[in-house]
Amino acid sequence: MANILLVDDSTDIRDAVTAVLNIEHNVTWAASLSEAHALLADSQKDWDLVLLDIGLPDGDGTDFLSRVKDELEARNIGTIFLSGTNTVSSRTKSFALGALDYIAKPFDLLELQVRVGAKLKGRKETVRAPLENMLRRGPLEIHLGRGQAFDTTDQEPRQLDLTPVEFRLLLLFVQNAGDVVSRSVILDTVWGQTAHVSARCVDHHVCGLRKKIQRSGGRIESVYGVGYRIDI
Repeated sequence: MANILLVDDSTDIRDAVTAVLNIEHNVTWAASLSEAHALLADSQKDWDLVLLDIGLPDGDGTDFLSRVKDELEARNIGTIFLSGTNTVSSRTKSFALGALDYIAKPFDLLELQVRVGAKLKGRKETVRAPLENMLRRGPLEIHLGRGQAFDTTDQEPRQLDLTPVEFRLLLLFVQNAGDVVSRSVILDTVWGQTAHVSARCVDHHVCGLRKKIQRSGGRIESVYGVGYRIDI
């Protein structure tokens, strides 16, 4: 049972979402970013997920996430956006900030329940060890501070011979395991928004990474016209 913080200024949405998610989880709501910040600051509460609206009375949800994302990542708290804005730029910005999902309003409550459950399950499978600054997914261990990745399939872990770009790609894919990562998000996250990198260059680096993680059971799938998805 997860602890979920719902941040939305609509009473109708808060009531409906709380009712459906409270069946399996503990939902607490906030009607503004200031209320959300106060609840997140409560060290006694072990949050698992934030459902965050973008257009709120006291600010923009994406700006809020950009300010608190490091803290949320350190505490292993995921974020899903719920928004009436469903543009490519809005979705891309949200995923670039590390959002787990982007659900456009109006949404079906059953679909919301399923998508939230899937993201929570995925985060349990991707375990972060804060003291070691490490991510684990299947047989892969990613050491963030050292910029190294290991295959733990065998008794003796084997370091993967990754370039710096391949390491950043692997980290991005593992953090979004099971989800499609668009080329635009890859470009912004791995190379930065000011870099001029072609789609062919992205494909080249992904191809190199794909070969290096095959032995670990990792499979990077191309999603035509969109991007890539890792299955491990």
